[in-house]
Amino acid sequence: MTKVKVKAKGDREFVITRRFKAPRELVFDAMTKPTLIKKWLNGPPGWTMTACKVDLRVGGKFRYVWKNQSGQGMALGGVYKEIKRPERLVNTELFDDPWYDGDALSTTVLTEKNGVTLMTITARYESKKVRDGILASPMEGGLEFSYQQLEELVTAQEKKAKPGNALYTGISEPDKVDAYMKQLKHPLHNLATELRRIILKADKRIGEGIFWNAPTFYFTGEMEPFDPKTYKRYLVGFNFFKQDTLRLIFLRGADVKKRGGLLEGEYKDGRWIALIRNLTDVKNNEKVLTAIIKELIKKIQ
Repeated sequence: MTKVKVKAKGDREFVITRRFKAPRELVFDAMTKPTLIKKWLNGPPGWTMTACKVDLRVGGKFRYVWKNQSGQGMALGGVYKEIKRPERLVNTELFDDPWYDGDALSTTVLTEKNGVTLMTITARYESKKVRDGILASPMEGGLEFSYQQLEELVTAQEKKAKPGNALYTGISEPDKVDAYMKQLKHPLHNLATELRRIILKADKRIGEGIFWNAPTFYFTGEMEPFDPKTYKRYLVGFNFFKQDTLRLIFLRGADVKKRGGLLEGEYKDGRWIALIRNLTDVKNNEKVLTAIIKELIKKIQ
C-alpha cells in the first residue's frame, strides 16, 4: 500500500494518511486491542513495548510503556473522547516526560473501499510552535516503520480469514532516498553511495526507503504472514551518527551464519553491526556484504 503521508493543516494541526490492504474492522481492532497493539507498535529496533493497557470506552484511559536495552523508558497515555467502531476514534495524548508543551488531541477516521482502508489521523497541538517542532522531527520514517508492521499484521489476519488472498509484498521509494542522499552533508557520503549500489545490486527484489531518518533496505518480494516484531522483511540500514564511521545496522544479523568478520555487536534483540570507515573497507568487504544480504533474503523465503 502507499506509504504514510504527513501534511500540515492550519496553524496547530497536521494530518497523517496511509492505506492498508485490509478491512477497517481489522485495522481498528489492531489499533485498540492490547494483544494486537503490542505486535506492531514497538518503536525502533532496541525498544520493546513492555506494557499496554486499554480501557476502550468514552472516558476510559490507555497507557503504553516502552523500554530499550539501556534501560531507558518512555510512556504515553491518554483519554478516549469518542469511539465509533470501526470508523472513528478520538483521544488525547500526553507523554510522561513530554518534549513539547501541552497535550495533543488525535482524531482517527477509517474509511474503506474495495477492501482497502484509508486511515486519516488529525493531530492538534497547543500551539503552532509545538506543531512545527514535531513536523521538523524525523517522525515520518518512524511512523512508516510502525505502519508497515501494522500492515503485515492486518494482512496476515485477513489471509487467515480468506485463505485465497495474495501474499504481502513491500514497496520501494528510491526517490526519497535520492533526495536524502542529495542533501546529505557527511564526510562519508561517497561510502554510503557505493554501499547503496552494492546492496541494491545483490537482489532485484531489494527495496529502499527512509526509516529512522536514514536509508534502510528491505525485501519487497512476496512473503508469507509473519510476526511483525521479528522485523523479518528488513535487511540493513545506514547510521550516520559518527562522522568517521558509517554503521550498517543489520536488524536480523543474528540469523547470519557466515559473517566473514564483517559483523559485530550481538545485541540482545538480534541486531549486529558493520563499521565502514573508508572505501578500502567497502572494497575489501563487498563480497562478504553481498553474501550476507543474499543469506538474509534466502532465510526470508
